[in-house]
Amino acid sequence: MGIITDKTQSNPETNPEGEKSLPCLYSNNSIENSSKPPSKLQENPLVKYSNRLSTAHKKSATILAWNVQFMAETHGLNYLGFLTLTFPFKVFCMKEAQRLFNSMATNFLRHHFTHWICVKERHKDGSIHFHLLVVCKSDIRTGFDFEGIEKRDYSSASPELKKTWSILRRNLNKYKFGRSELLPIKSTAEGIARYVGKYISKTVCNRLESDKGTRMVNYSGNSRNSTTRVTVLSEGSKKWRKNLPLFCKMIFELRQDIPPLDENNIAKHLGSRWAFEWREFILQLPEEPKGETP
Repeated sequence: MGIITDKTQSNPETNPEGEKSLPCLYSNNSIENSSKPPSKLQENPLVKYSNRLSTAHKKSATILAWNVQFMAETHGLNYLGFLTLTFPFKVFCMKEAQRLFNSMATNFLRHHFTHWICVKERHKDGSIHFHLLVVCKSDIRTGFDFEGIEKRDYSSASPELKKTWSILRRNLNKYKFGRSELLPIKSTAEGIARYVGKYISKTVCNRLESDKGTRMVNYSGNSRNSTTRVTVLSEGSKKWRKNLPLFCKMIFELRQDIPPLDENNIAKHLGSRWAFEWREFILQLPEEPKGETP
């Protein structure tokens, strides 16, 4: 389904137009232009470990869902695309996959998409691929026939989307990426937020020992928004924001050894996990009674 990049790789010494590639692009830590897979990328990891969703993972999934929903509501669903990137060879090393992605993101993604959020995922065999929510520069959803695409009928795709497919085909192999798929968003903002957020749990379940210390989610510049900006999107978040001052007041009255609290200094006195430890309590607080007008 969708347009995919050519399976055959171009000459690593030239780009699709036949021009010589710069030698320096082969050795930079995050910039690679050769399509030849290094032998170490084909080494299959031998030891896996299962990892339950920790508080930190739940936090990452929640923040991811908030940021995805904020992106959808800020830029509009018509401008959003779901991009899947794979390698033409099996890559098992998360750090190496991240290095290759950094090269492609720095030299390609930022020129063709205004914002993106990326989640890494492992196949059942341990190999790595990427899922991205990207913001396109024009409407790619209006008039798009999702049922037709399932039947390999791409005639409903907008000229801009077809152009982007062509750009992906011509360029991804320069950064050692192979098959790709870019499609408009079919669901709602809340739906795509839940859909992308589920990859956190899938990634955690398939993490390797060597994955420790690597990010599960990457954000382009300005695509990650603060919690305070994202939380205003739901009723529960509005209640949180409304009850937080009352909670700060209660804690200050109970503990005379600390200064008045607000959202800027509360973590300093209650710890970095205060929001998760006190979340249910804060949401269940009754409204503070209003004083009579004199």
